[in-house]
This record gives sequence, C-alpha cells and structure tokens, in this order.
Amino acid sequence: MNDPTGASLKAMAKHLDVSVDYLLGITDDPTFQIREPGLDDEEHELLETYRHEGWPGVIHLGAEKVTR
Repeated sequence: MNDPTGASLKAMAKHLDVSVDYLLGITDDPTFQIREPGLDDEEHELLETYRHEGWPGVIHLGAEKVTR
C-alpha cells in the first residue's frame, strides 16, 4: 500500500476544497482548519484570502477595506 505524499494530499485537498485533516479522517468537518495562534480575525481573513486567491485576492481585499 502506498501512502500519498504531503504534496499529493495538499493538491487533493485544494482541488476538492476540503482540509487535509478531512481527507485523513481526523475530522468530519470538510472545512475544518486549525487557526494559527495569535492571529486576530482580520489577520486570519488576510491569510486565508492569500492562501485561496494569492496576491490578487489580498489586493482586492485591501481595496474593499479602504472603500468601506
């Protein structure tokens, strides 16, 4: 039996839009993610935007905050 590599798990999770923990059966919540300690809600939003959309998403998020 071959176990998937970390890179393979990450790619599958991204493609399926679920967490790696969900793929491994650690959680039943497909969107569960451990929050980084010490981040407030705005910092967490920034980090998640970068992870999912890259720099263009971060720039868009910043522009939204400036116009509010």
